[in-house]
Amino acid sequence: MNSLRPADNPFSSHRVESLRYRSDKTGLPDLQRRLDDLGGRAAIVGPKGSGKTTLLEEIASSLPPPVAWVRMPGSCPDPWNAVQQQLPQFVSGRHAILLDGSEQLGPLDWNRLRWRARNCRRLIATLHKPGRLPTLIECRTDPILLRDLVGELAPQRLADLAPALNSLFDRHQGNLRLCFRELYDLFAGRSHVNSSAASS
Repeated sequence: MNSLRPADNPFSSHRVESLRYRSDKTGLPDLQRRLDDLGGRAAIVGPKGSGKTTLLEEIASSLPPPVAWVRMPGSCPDPWNAVQQQLPQFVSGRHAILLDGSEQLGPLDWNRLRWRARNCRRLIATLHKPGRLPTLIECRTDPILLRDLVGELAPQRLADLAPALNSLFDRHQGNLRLCFRELYDLFAGRSHVNSSAASS
């Protein structure tokens, strides 16, 4: 496969990040109603690369301001300091606080966050496993979802890539972000997925 410029790569980060969350069973209005039923405090649960951040961003777009984002890096030496830098100085009853990567917080820091957010209107966090907050939704992936998303990003190459997608999904244990990263490298000429696409 001839390599593509980053801007032309169908699996570039800006194109992957533009994908909307997919769910056959639960729409955004249903999630908003469930969030209300849970008192405005809930978790989006799922393994890495299952769409938690994407869904959290879509929920955020439907919330009235003020919305405060707390985004935790994958490896953070001082999680509580990172939280404090991103939280508003005063959290009011109008705020919605969205915490992406809450598993980075230990029990003490989590309790500190809960205390700081005690008056906020909404507290929504992403978690790898259920706990800490009631579950709003569990995000899951499967090879069919991967195929659908690949078809959206690179429709002209889907037929070439399709034979390799099941093994790609298994190799990355359902982490779609890692699947897209490998496909990006394929189109950039840096790797070879075991499919006819690799030699076309």
